[in-house]
Order: sequence, then C-alpha cells, then structure tokens
Amino acid sequence: MFTETRQLFPTFADTNGPADGERPTAIALLQRYDAGSSFFLGTPERTLLGSGVRARLTRHPDEPMAAALRRLFADGTQNDDTPAIAVGALPFAPEAHPVLFIPHRLDAAAPLARHAITRTKAAVRSSETQERPTEALYARRVQQALDLMRQSTLKKVVLSRMLEVVGEGEIDQAMVLRNLASRNSAGYTFAVDLPTASGRVRRLIGASPELLLQRMGEHVLANPIAGTAPRSNDPGEDLARSRKLLHSAKDRHEHELVVKAVAETLRPYCRNLEVPPVPELIATARVWHLSTRIRGKLIDPAPSSFDLALALHPTPAVCGEPRDLARRAIEQLEGFDRGLFTGLVGWCDANGNGEWAVTIRCAEIEANRANLYAGAGIVSESEPWREVAETAAKFRTLLDALQGSGV
Repeated sequence: MFTETRQLFPTFADTNGPADGERPTAIALLQRYDAGSSFFLGTPERTLLGSGVRARLTRHPDEPMAAALRRLFADGTQNDDTPAIAVGALPFAPEAHPVLFIPHRLDAAAPLARHAITRTKAAVRSSETQERPTEALYARRVQQALDLMRQSTLKKVVLSRMLEVVGEGEIDQAMVLRNLASRNSAGYTFAVDLPTASGRVRRLIGASPELLLQRMGEHVLANPIAGTAPRSNDPGEDLARSRKLLHSAKDRHEHELVVKAVAETLRPYCRNLEVPPVPELIATARVWHLSTRIRGKLIDPAPSSFDLALALHPTPAVCGEPRDLARRAIEQLEGFDRGLFTGLVGWCDANGNGEWAVTIRCAEIEANRANLYAGAGIVSESEPWREVAETAAKFRTLLDALQGSGV
C-alpha cells in the first residue's frame, strides 16, 4: 500500500516512518491524532499526520512571504537531515499572518478513501447555537450586495455567516476530525493547531471539497468549485437537484467567473493549460457542487506551489469579482473577521511541490466552543433566501460532525 504513496510523495518515503520500519496506514494516522498532534491532512492522494513544531514561520516587517518561507525551511533543517516540509494554514486576507510551521515529525500514508471509517460517538454532549448574523439579517445583506451590483461593476461577492456552538462540556476535537473523515474520505479533511494565549488547545478543523492548487514537479492542477445545491435524502429528488444545478444559468454564471479567473492567473506560469469547456458535478454528504479541473505544465523554472497559491488567492469562489470591489463589499457587509476561513490549508516542500485546499466547511474549536463558518456566492441572479438556505446546508457538515449525526 505504501509503495504507491512513496511514488506520489517521495519527500517522506524514507525519513518519517516508524522506527521499526513498518509504514502506517491512513486509518492508523487518523486514530493517532490526539492532543500532541499539530497537523492532519487527508487528501485524495495521501494522508499526513504532524506532531509538535520544530520551527514556526515568522515574518519581518515588509518581508515578502516567499522570503519568510525560505527562512522557515532554513530554520527547520538546521542540525537535522530530515527534509523540511512546511504545513499549516493561510488566512483569507493575504496581508494577515499565516499559521505555517515545520512539525517535529511528519508521517505519510495512502489515502483515507481506501478504508471504511465509522463514527464511534458524538463530539459534544449538548449545545446551544447563536447565528451571526441571523438568517433575516443575512438575507438583507444579500439584497444590499445585489444593490451594489446594480450600482457598480461588481459581478460577484461571497458573503459569509458564522454559527457559534457552545457545548455543555469540552468538545472532543479528535472525534470531530474522525467524524468528518468518515464522510469526506475522498476530499480534504484537515486539522491545524493554532497559536493561543490561553494555553488551551485551539484548532482549525474542517472538510473541504475544493483543491485550490496542487503542484508536483512541472505539473499543476487546480479545481475551482462554485455553484451549490443542497442534497436530499430521497434519491429521486437528489438526482433532480443535481441536474437542476448542472443546468442552472445562475450557478453556471457564478462558476464561470471563478474558472476564468483561475485560468487567467495560471496561464502566464504555464506552457500549456487545459480548461474543460463545461463543469462537472461533485457531491459532498450535504451539497452538490459544480466543479472544473484545470491542468497545466509549468514553465521552467517552475514557480513553487506556495507562490502559485498566493497568486490565485483569494479566488472569486471565496471572495468575488472584481477582487478589490468584492473585498470592500465583504468588509462593509459581513460584520466579522473571517480569519482562516476561506483561506488555504496544505503543505509545501523546499523543492516547491505541495498542495493547498480552500479552507471551507470548517470551524475553529477551543474548549467547549466552536465557531462554524459558511458562505454563498452572490451574483446578479441570486435570491436572498435561497442563499440563506445554501449557508444552512453548508453548516450541516460541521454540525453533523459535532453532533455525531448523519455520520
């Protein structure tokens, strides 16, 4: 099993296995995730588990992010022959400070999708929730965004909501991660330790369907996702909803804006780029999405996955179009700091290889509190209460994982 993983991920092949030489399975890494773990990422190609922090990224005033990353790799390899792999999360706002570090130990295994994963229990006993903003206020803000579109060149803006969950006791963060993995084994399931002044464990945990970018050697892959429909428990209705989404003019328009922006950004870095003319459907446990897989071969010398990710981020899938107008609308209408939500989570090695998923379907969890996030892309054809329903469906991914329901 690990032979294929070694070919996909040669950086880890001979440096991070257990001392007895046996390679861990993806399930073993998931089960080993606990209070001492600093990073977890399950992708369609590999599973990673990080423990501890060997070196953490710091950034001098006005220092380019790429230069700070080079210093991190230098700090992480001092007095140690183990290849340095940077892991962590980047915030939505490109000017904000990222959470990037090199773990003391990083184990790799084959994908979680090869295994059957079952839930054992809920992650919180009982809880209360509070919406920010309320559904009614969010609907009004969507209408304000539509008014802005009529008055300006704004084509799309992504507006988000937050749901605060307060549990009766401490939330079992490892169980949240396992519950997410049980329904998202083919996506991007992640957990990242976050710095905290309280001394308590605080983490970003989620299950994203969206790959921003993967770069392996000269090959690059991007998978923009935009356009959403809630799923149904009835198979016939579920199929009807998927077909309606695939032929929805509103959702196709929203999706096209994202695909065009991603392709235009990548094209100068590539000697060829393949952009499918029409999207395909992908499904999570709770929603359908429109998806397009863009592939390219990079020019020589190839930019790193980190540099490409910074060039793309934030895409219209999480921000809007044009980007500057959309960011101003978000600051005006949302009413809270997104932090790491709609940022990036992933890894990058010193050779520039790496992969970065978009940080959606996620929560920040500390002690008995979890802040859940969900957003919807607003375009001229949007209807405010349909966008409310879309965000409610997206909240269900993390609510299910907290409550142990539907898993």
